[in-house]
Amino acid sequence: MQTFAQPVIQRQGNVFVTNKEELRWVDASRPGLRLAAAHENRDTGRFLGLLGFDPLSSSGLHQHVDVAFSYVLSGGLTDYAGTTVAGQMGINMPGSTHDAIAYMPSLLASRLDGPVLYWPDPTREDAPHLHAGGRDARFTNPKPEESPDVSITVMGIQPFPCSVGGVMRRLICDYSGTRHDYRNSALTMIPGTRVPAFCTVAPIEIFMIGGGAKINGQLVLGGGFCVIEAGTQVELSSDFGAYVIAWSEAPVEWLDAKHTDLFGF
Repeated sequence: MQTFAQPVIQRQGNVFVTNKEELRWVDASRPGLRLAAAHENRDTGRFLGLLGFDPLSSSGLHQHVDVAFSYVLSGGLTDYAGTTVAGQMGINMPGSTHDAIAYMPSLLASRLDGPVLYWPDPTREDAPHLHAGGRDARFTNPKPEESPDVSITVMGIQPFPCSVGGVMRRLICDYSGTRHDYRNSALTMIPGTRVPAFCTVAPIEIFMIGGGAKINGQLVLGGGFCVIEAGTQVELSSDFGAYVIAWSEAPVEWLDAKHTDLFGF
């Protein structure tokens, strides 16, 4: 049985930062697949981290029980509905059923809101499924008329200025049609941005695509992750610019001013 290599996590209060050098890669249960978790819970299926595919490696037939996000950093994944390529966010809604293959080396930043069912495969290796909380089960496609993927070119979304100076927001997904009222957004912070202090009501998860930002004094750089727990007072700034993808599970509470929500509520 393969054991998991745990990431090196810097903790300050209720803020957890995992930069790219601190991620620990492990092989998954099919050849050519690997994962590096910044945060995962294999009981609930929650996951935040990176997924890697070698050329001609495939995920195996699986069904998403909850919402899943894969931002393609390089390469791409193809299933029967088409291909999601670098710069796109691939979203799998509950019930999405597919098998995805990579034709070139591919790297994804992934967030899972719940478990994934895998069609039983007696040849799979004794290692974790690619998706956290993977469970073997037989299933049918509950919505065969719907595409298993929603592929969104993030930089193609019209950006809107926030009420916080220096921050532009692209709303990627508002979770419409799911049981969650969350937001998935991309934020661009120009150099010198200082976000007024706020308090989190629910967790916020962040992947830093490029640049860097300080969150409660901890520096998160490109390729790194940050998890902010509920009930945390947050100071967010960027000296030299930042481009982040964030998942927020409730509106934030501003401490000293009235602003619109940073993440799109």
